[in-house]
Amino acid sequence: MILSLAATMMRDSVNAQSLNFTLDVPYAFSVGDKELPAGSYKIHRSPLGLEDVLVIESTDGKISQQFKMKIFLSKESATENKKLIFAKYGDQHFLSQIWAISPLGKSTRYQINKGKREVDLEKKAKQDQSSPQPEVVSLVIK
Repeated sequence: MILSLAATMMRDSVNAQSLNFTLDVPYAFSVGDKELPAGSYKIHRSPLGLEDVLVIESTDGKISQQFKMKIFLSKESATENKKLIFAKYGDQHFLSQIWAISPLGKSTRYQINKGKREVDLEKKAKQDQSSPQPEVVSLVIK
C-alpha cells in the first residue's frame, strides 16, 4: 500500500512539474484579483516547489504574479493541445483553467482560484439576467 501511495504521489508530482510554456494573450485579463495587460507571458511552477501555486510572468520580466490552483489529473490520454480557458463577463477576461499534457500523455487541468471581482460578477450574473453572462473563451497554446 505504501508503494502504491508513493507511486501515485510521484506520478502526480511528474504531472504537476510538466507545466512550463510561453504564450501571447491578445487581451487584458485577470488572474485571481490581479489584472494583467495583453502581452507575452510565461507560465510555470512556483520555484519554491509549492504544489498548489503557479507563476505567470511577462516575458520582459516586468510583471510577475503567483496564483493558487487545484490540479485535476485524468487517466485518459490527452486529445487536445495545451490551452488556457477564460471566463468572460462583457469585456473582462478571467483566467479560470489551464489544460496541459503530462509527460505520460495524460490530460491535466489546473483550476485557478477565483478572485473577488470574478465571484461578484458571477453572483450578479446569476441574480440579474440583464448583467453580462459568463462566456467561455479558449486560447490554444502552440
